[in-house]
Amino acid sequence: DMPRPSISAEPGTVIPLGRHVTFVCRGPVGVQTFRLERESRYIYNESEDVSQTSPSESEARFRIDSVSEGNAGPYRCVYYKPPKWSEQSDYLQLVVQ
Repeated sequence: DMPRPSISAEPGTVIPLGRHVTFVCRGPVGVQTFRLERESRYIYNESEDVSQTSPSESEARFRIDSVSEGNAGPYRCVYYKPPKWSEQSDYLQLVVQ
């Protein structure tokens, strides 16, 4: 059974225009690829730079150096752990001020 991934944002979900945000996708150990999706599954960034953060968890980080209004909206994570893709995480709403 594959646990659903989780998503969080650092330093938070409300970001002033022009500042940075990092989305953190977390899943179980053995993940090969994390994918950060925007509103739909067809707009995404992918990372194979997966680090193991504990004996049971791995993560990938997606940084936006300078957020604009175009970066606002819902994001979610999904991961590939051979041989299949996980379910998606809940949406996280990024607010740009």
